[in-house]
Amino acid sequence: MLSYIRKTRNRDMENIVVVYPYTYINPYFILPPIAAEYLQAGIHAAGKQARLFDMRFESNIDAWLQQADMVCLYGYFEDCSIFGKWKKHCINEILAAIPSEVPVIAGGTGFSKPEETFEQYPDIDVIIRGNPETPIQDILSGKDIESVPNLSFLKDDKVFFTPRVIHPLPEDIFPRRKLRDPKYDYHVAGIKTDLIRAGVGCNYTCKFCYQYGKDLDGKYRKWQGRSAKSIFKEMHEIDGDIVGWVDDDMTTSMKTLEELADLLIKHNVKKLYAGTGRIDHVLQSNVDVLKKLEKSGLLALSFGVESLKQETLDFYGKKQSLEDIEKAMAMVNQTNILLICNFILGSPKETEEDMMNMLWFGRRWNVDTLVTNRLSVPENSTLYRIMYDKSGLPRTGAERIHGKELSRIKNKIKFGQRTPFRICLSILKLYRHKGMYIDPMQLFLSAVLTMTRHTWLEKSLVFPYALRGAIRVLRLAPVRSFNRGAAIILTPGIKAINAVFEHADKRLGISTSVLPRFVLFLKEGMYRKQVDRAQINTSARRP
Repeated sequence: MLSYIRKTRNRDMENIVVVYPYTYINPYFILPPIAAEYLQAGIHAAGKQARLFDMRFESNIDAWLQQADMVCLYGYFEDCSIFGKWKKHCINEILAAIPSEVPVIAGGTGFSKPEETFEQYPDIDVIIRGNPETPIQDILSGKDIESVPNLSFLKDDKVFFTPRVIHPLPEDIFPRRKLRDPKYDYHVAGIKTDLIRAGVGCNYTCKFCYQYGKDLDGKYRKWQGRSAKSIFKEMHEIDGDIVGWVDDDMTTSMKTLEELADLLIKHNVKKLYAGTGRIDHVLQSNVDVLKKLEKSGLLALSFGVESLKQETLDFYGKKQSLEDIEKAMAMVNQTNILLICNFILGSPKETEEDMMNMLWFGRRWNVDTLVTNRLSVPENSTLYRIMYDKSGLPRTGAERIHGKELSRIKNKIKFGQRTPFRICLSILKLYRHKGMYIDPMQLFLSAVLTMTRHTWLEKSLVFPYALRGAIRVLRLAPVRSFNRGAAIILTPGIKAINAVFEHADKRLGISTSVLPRFVLFLKEGMYRKQVDRAQINTSARRP
């Protein structure tokens, strides 16, 4: 008989506790664990009650654990800053506080390898693979555990896997924000922020995307999404100003996005939202749709450009051309949506000149942010087998720049793009943004307040009080109208100054040499201290 069944006998499951057990805190932003909240939503849909504890904010929940009829541990990577930081958790402490007769269910990215999880945490009884809201309802309905799809469990000291089933995304099951503890402060640079999952999966198989495009069993998951009405209903319940899409691709159905924009505009729902899209999907639409999305509050759109060499794009199976890339850039440039472009550094046969072209591309197409990611090639991946031989040496033609040399180039692109004039142009673009209901300088000053926490500037008291006073003034309607008009007038002049600066800068290398050193100085000094300070409360509460 399964441990889970033995534990649940004669329990009514009226007191269920869901725990997000990871404790790393980014000092600049902290995002809600919506995967765990989906699990909580599934429990409520089954007619049961569940309280969710986010251990980034909690000190001790032993009393709740000891009274629980079931405990669920669920982690996920909604906050990409926690990649590689999974060791910052309190899983062992949580498990030690749970009575031996209470069943424990786990799931999410932190528990994605069942064999390793059961060996490391023998008190865990069942692992949910994939989306949790449907499996948890099946479990709570009393179904035989072996008949519930997408589960792993121990039986006779062996790990068993129930069949993989792709359930349709529920239209009416999503995180209910009113269930959150008020002390959970989810924000980006001090602005109240939330997340939404409008769709899952991806219809493409780019070689570098093994860790996102595949489901937990290693198979690619086709895209499926919710209706515009369902997404609108959820956004209407969100009280944060900024909403981030966690979808692999929010633009798979441009028709759904347009319908959502119509609903947001019709009902005057004020939200700023952002996500990642594909160039080919946007090209299937038109500029009028993008302008409608801007009016409805689409703040930023991120594209995976990856490379400016057609040979490299073909190698990755990206299925886009350089011509397509430039067409998409031209379309977005006709709006005031912030443009973000993601590139992969360290591709085979890629030179420093190839990588620096990414910076010049960003300037030519008025990209607001360039995101540079190092190519990751894990062993046993398809990409690894293509690039390396059995002895681990690069195959002919697969040689690439890596290590400190790649870090140096990455910093030149990353910080060389964020010149003062470029930052000004992005702020001016937000002033012209048709769906911007917050003064852009409010966002900027809030970010400055957040970035100077625990520094001498904050301790001066004058500095933070002055910024908070300025933010209050910026919220006044007459001030916002004046600033918008001023931004429209100032934009041509700033563009001209920036053009002169960038022309000289490309020759002199000011931004690619001075700015990286300055930002790295801040990172190693102020930022490191802020990171350490942010973790103090989480480490102090554990024995």
